[in-house]
Amino acid sequence: MGRRARGLALLGAAVACAGLAASSVSRYANDVSAQVGPLATAVVARVAAPRGRAITARWAAGALEERSVPRRYVPPGALASPRQAIGRRLAVPLQPGDYVTSAALDPSGGSSKPAVQPGGGGRLVEIPVAGAGSIAAALHVGSRVDVLITTNGGAGGPSRTYLALQAADLVDFRPPESGDGGKATATLRVTLRQAVLLTAAENFARELRLVPRPGGDSSRLGPVAVSAGRLGL
Repeated sequence: MGRRARGLALLGAAVACAGLAASSVSRYANDVSAQVGPLATAVVARVAAPRGRAITARWAAGALEERSVPRRYVPPGALASPRQAIGRRLAVPLQPGDYVTSAALDPSGGSSKPAVQPGGGGRLVEIPVAGAGSIAAALHVGSRVDVLITTNGGAGGPSRTYLALQAADLVDFRPPESGDGGKATATLRVTLRQAVLLTAAENFARELRLVPRPGGDSSRLGPVAVSAGRLGL
């Protein structure tokens, strides 16, 4: 057999082997499909999230994802796209890998605006807060927070940070959106006097920060204020 004939024979054998391999893969895929059934798209959580978490488009893009899973494993009411959850709140906490279902969302209509009950008492004030990115998971609706205000030093004096509010009710919390300078937005239920203080601080102070309280912590401190001069800065 000449060299050309041997080459053609080897090529034919390779094509035949490739055909057999493709046929085997196809049969295996069909067998697996027959065992697991048809696939469906479901939304699962990438990160842990607390009950009451407002689902914004930005948060959903990083915290939720679509997965193709066997239809028979998808729980009833599972969302097929993260877009279905935007503008809603979580009615239950989520852990990474949990399916996001309609039952996991607040059934009240899902507006991401604060849920204010008539006659709930106090005033609502919305403020921008700094430094909330790393503690956002602890800032959920219904929790209590302390508020720290840092002022600029007037006439060249040192800046000053003081404890402005203690155990304020957090009614709503929204992480930073693009174009807002990196600040989150919090809505607190406060007295009228506290509302005036926070509004003035928003206009004149350098920044406001929230400090989340652990559940059941009802401790109170006296006046606390620290200036940069006292720190030796």
